[in-house]
Amino acid sequence: MFRPFWQSTGKIHLVKPYLVVLSVLFFLAGCRIQSGETIVETPTAVPAATTLSPTATTTLTATPTATPTPTPTLTPTPTPTATAVPLTLTGDPRAALLQEPVPSGNAPCGVVDTLDFPLQPPEGEGVRGGQDFGVFRDRYGKFHAGEDWGFRGINGRSAFGTPVYAIGHGFVTYAEPEGWNRDKGVIIVRHTFADGHSFLSFYGHLDPPSFLIQAGDCVQRGQQLANIGKPRTSPHLHFEIRAHLAFAPGPGYWAEDPTTVGWLPPSATIWQERMAAQPGVAWQRPFTNPALHPIGQLAPDTLLLHEEGQLLTLNVTSGDWQPLPLAADGVSAAQLSSNGRLLYTATSNTLTATSTADWLPQWEADTGQRGTPQLLPLPGGGVVVVTATQLAAFAEAGQALWRMKLDKRPLSHTQTSTSTLLSTTDAVWQLTTAAPQRWLDQGGELIQSGDQLWLYDEDGVWRVVEETAVLALPLPRHQASQTALTPLPNGGLLLAHADAADRRLIWFNHDGTRRWDRSFAALGRGTPFLLTLADQPYLLYQTTNGSSATLNLYAINPDDATLTHLFSGGTRTSLPHDSWAMALSEQLLLHIGGGSLVAFFPVIGNQ
Repeated sequence: MFRPFWQSTGKIHLVKPYLVVLSVLFFLAGCRIQSGETIVETPTAVPAATTLSPTATTTLTATPTATPTPTPTLTPTPTPTATAVPLTLTGDPRAALLQEPVPSGNAPCGVVDTLDFPLQPPEGEGVRGGQDFGVFRDRYGKFHAGEDWGFRGINGRSAFGTPVYAIGHGFVTYAEPEGWNRDKGVIIVRHTFADGHSFLSFYGHLDPPSFLIQAGDCVQRGQQLANIGKPRTSPHLHFEIRAHLAFAPGPGYWAEDPTTVGWLPPSATIWQERMAAQPGVAWQRPFTNPALHPIGQLAPDTLLLHEEGQLLTLNVTSGDWQPLPLAADGVSAAQLSSNGRLLYTATSNTLTATSTADWLPQWEADTGQRGTPQLLPLPGGGVVVVTATQLAAFAEAGQALWRMKLDKRPLSHTQTSTSTLLSTTDAVWQLTTAAPQRWLDQGGELIQSGDQLWLYDEDGVWRVVEETAVLALPLPRHQASQTALTPLPNGGLLLAHADAADRRLIWFNHDGTRRWDRSFAALGRGTPFLLTLADQPYLLYQTTNGSSATLNLYAINPDDATLTHLFSGGTRTSLPHDSWAMALSEQLLLHIGGGSLVAFFPVIGNQ
């Protein structure tokens, strides 16, 4: 707590008058410096943008800032306990798929129910592997046709002697303890799926005395095949999935891209087969590199996406996609106009408007800002370019509207029928084609739920009532990367809050009261995503272990606060910050950063 300097030692000191005067002057100057400034400027003359060429710099004049709204009202509410009652977890998508192998005509050892990883099944936890398929290695002058698992040891120990397991039900086509001579034993298993397609799994560098099966045997998912041996390099498993060479080891490396001649990326294939078998999955597409980000919907069945270096459209019904005839190199941000007529793209200092009707450029403008931009839609079709604390607004026709400098970086925004609301840590600004207005003297993460506006900051959850922020629930300071919010029917709010003591889901009613408060700490440390489809809320939870990530989707029961596990997806080449989820009219789109984009139609009640 702040104490005056004359109370710091418990003694009273006499101060000379001239020192008092100097102290007051310095104090006032300090207050002026620390208060920060918000500068809003509007052009005295608004020129039209020049088609396909940078516009001239506009002369700007200062506009006074609007009078702030009253200070937020603190309403006493009960502080939650350090930990909440745990959520009840139900459902198991993996268990629902498991079946004993039943021989059939085209699958003498039974069809695959699901797939495991070859070491530490089912998930391969704690084992390095799954990242080096297709890597070009200079010492061989070729591309790696498989993945090396456990190359640098497992749990701090040599991988020699580590058990190797069959990834799925299948028929052993090849099993030779000396199949690779000095690089030791090889086993190959054919796996057949219910729809008739099949492939081969390959296990190399096996210890010859450890072989437990032979050619012609049937094996089941999770059955031990052999142990890792001692090849010429450090002990490890060379693991492949391929569509050819059922009866011979093959080379391990290939002179060209292995995917062009019959090899598949092993870990990615395992995850793709796992996800495809789960109820509710309509389609999946790999978008592993580079990152993929949604821009908006062009039509009910068409989504616009930004992939590094290109823009593309995606048919959300079929999963088919095609690139747009637009150069996207250097594009840092993209945004559809609020009326859908224009696509705005921005580089470090240039804003470009393109017609969505024919994809022809309409105009370019120099934003007058340097740095990585973000784009926000304005009512009426305009756009706001945000770079750090600098804002510049442009009309749909390209005219510069106003410029603004904030004293804090923006946190979040939401769109209303009349304006865009932009929040910082200490304020909410109302953005229109006219000069911005400081609308509320309370900041935080901002979300609109029906007719109710909510804010979430380091003090807790705030509800906006008649342009005044009312504290609905005080909370311990949260860990920003582990929180999420989503609007609920009838103006409510669902919050995933994480602090040092607990991780909890909190359901708020429209009036700010709590319906329930439950802990989801049992899911482990991870990143939550909350979204709502047809008034049904969902939790998508991402956990990461090294280069591997798993995303689990749960339906949230609003009545008894239970989580029903609906879907599991993942990747062993994780880009965790590129994961995202969005709700469309009837389905969820789940993007696993570094893995696949999945279209999922929730099936509740059958797990």
